[in-house]
Amino acid sequence: MWQAALLCGVAGYVDALGYLRLGSVFAANMTGNTVLLAIAAAHGEWARASVYAMTLAAFFVGAVFASFMRRAIPRGAWLALLAQAALLLAASLLPLGAEKELVLLALGMGLQGAAVTQFAGTSLYTVVITATMCRLASSLVDGLWPKAEPNDAPAASAHWPIFVLAWLFYGLGAALEVLLFDGLRVPLLVPALLLALYALLLARRARAGES
Repeated sequence: MWQAALLCGVAGYVDALGYLRLGSVFAANMTGNTVLLAIAAAHGEWARASVYAMTLAAFFVGAVFASFMRRAIPRGAWLALLAQAALLLAASLLPLGAEKELVLLALGMGLQGAAVTQFAGTSLYTVVITATMCRLASSLVDGLWPKAEPNDAPAASAHWPIFVLAWLFYGLGAALEVLLFDGLRVPLLVPALLLALYALLLARRARAGES
């Protein structure tokens, strides 16, 4: 479950950075960006709306690329995460300006969101918390009011700890960004390194599975 916690923490961290530093735009939370895009468009703030639209498009492109990678290389999720780490570093190190930095961050978060979605035998998207909260609620109800399951199917209620962990670490990642941002010259260095290490671990497991 630590893998899910790690990726959720990275998403929360990057989301907080985007919102606080790059003009109140989320890098991972596309639900929020969609609402903010609609509000900006309704107010006729087209320049503002274009920033949200650009971020949404970058995220979607990243998710499409990661999905292609999963189809072409079944054990190649590590490639998408390594690419994401490179994008986070580029966003921090290059003098791009806020809008281009947002594009790189959203592209990376789209890669993450579609690259790894299975943890501890359950499906979990690490760049969104709303669905995680709903699945946590469902798991808790299943625990209180069990339903008939096939003998070989695990009870849905058994998965509730990973949903709690994902929720907590998303918030923890955001809090760490706020607390550490002023003290870090390259604020995205830590999540980029964590992603790179996790990607290398996945690559090692992929090679072991092929041998």
